[in-house]
Amino acid sequence: EKKARELVGLRESKQREKRQMDLAKERRTAMMASLSEGGLKQLAIMIKGDVQGSVEALSDAIANIPTQEVSVKVVSSNVGGISESDIDLAAASNALVIGFNVRADAKARKSAQESGVDVRYYSVIYDVMDDMRDAVSGLLGTETKEQIVGTAEVREVFEASKWGQVAGCLVVEGQVRRGLPIRVLRDNVVIYEGELESLRRHKDDVQKVDAGTECGIAVKNYNDVRAGDNIEVFERIEVQRKVVETAEA
Repeated sequence: EKKARELVGLRESKQREKRQMDLAKERRTAMMASLSEGGLKQLAIMIKGDVQGSVEALSDAIANIPTQEVSVKVVSSNVGGISESDIDLAAASNALVIGFNVRADAKARKSAQESGVDVRYYSVIYDVMDDMRDAVSGLLGTETKEQIVGTAEVREVFEASKWGQVAGCLVVEGQVRRGLPIRVLRDNVVIYEGELESLRRHKDDVQKVDAGTECGIAVKNYNDVRAGDNIEVFERIEVQRKVVETAEA
């Protein structure tokens, strides 16, 4: 019977921990996705610090993080340790709490765990700003960028019964890979954008060819490749946008 009670207690404890973790996740999601009146994503922050000078410096610096797409709002900034009432306010505001050279008391720690409020401790202002810029960047979403994968120089052009025109090339940079978009450049001017019809090494179909290696390339739906042209292989990737610091004039 004692063992059964222990098992029940352990199971209930794990269930409580899971509920707390789920609540914390929901709170962070709500905090990071909340919208201000202007339709901007909003990052709400509460600051508690050891001295007024540090609190004011942090408030000013955070409020001036440069972005037009995220509203960074300092909901409260005061001197002193982090109390249970601070956690209650942070929970109501979907705010994260910054403790600069201060800590949360036991009741506040318990309340933060139960309500899912994110409390972060710092002792260096630069560390605070790095984290806050990362938090704002996380709200900016991603953008598509192009990345050059490789370049092949066309040495000669010949006809093949199966593909039509085939360019005999030397890969001069990076790697030529099938399945990626390509551009044909003549005198550094893009004259065609499309995809590969085939990529061959000797008589074999291959998936990739590295720099310094010769290969045969057929460009899909394009038959005006000439000796001296370059075939540029690129890919489009999603990258996280970041807050860019602007130098003061």
